[in-house]
This record gives sequence, C-alpha cells and structure tokens, in this order.
Amino acid sequence: MIKDQCISVTDLRTKTKECLAGIDKAPKYIFINNKPTAVLLDIDTYEEMTRPQLIELNKDQVTQELIKEAQKAKKISKSDLLDI
Repeated sequence: MIKDQCISVTDLRTKTKECLAGIDKAPKYIFINNKPTAVLLDIDTYEEMTRPQLIELNKDQVTQELIKEAQKAKKISKSDLLDI
C-alpha cells in the first residue's frame, strides 16, 4: 500500500472525485481514525473477483443440496436481475 492509495473517509466525503481518480489502476484504502477500514475497487476488478467460476462436475459430485440450489436459481425471473 502506498501513500497515494490511502485516503481518509473525510477526504472521500469531501473530495470524492479526486479520491476516485486512478482507481482503475490501483485500489484505494479507506482509513477511519487512522485505521484501514475498507478498500475501493473499480467495477471491472470487483466483477472479475466475484464472478462465479464455471466448473464441470461428475455425476457422483452432484448432491441433492446442489440440485435444490440449481432449481431455485432457475425460478429467478429475468426482471429480478439487474442489467448494467
């Protein structure tokens, strides 16, 4: 973590635009009372980190719990999803 990546919550509140500059190149560390509290990431990095990894399972790896979760996911309507 370098000095340019560290910002106080006060600066984030009062100078938001300046604090977010360069966030696509490196994360920003938010400090409250001189203690690191949170990290700001650009949206592409965040989505890459949280995107589920697709894997192929063998039949013996598929559990009833997994089947139930898949059935619940199928019932989610497209209107409930957010398209950005």
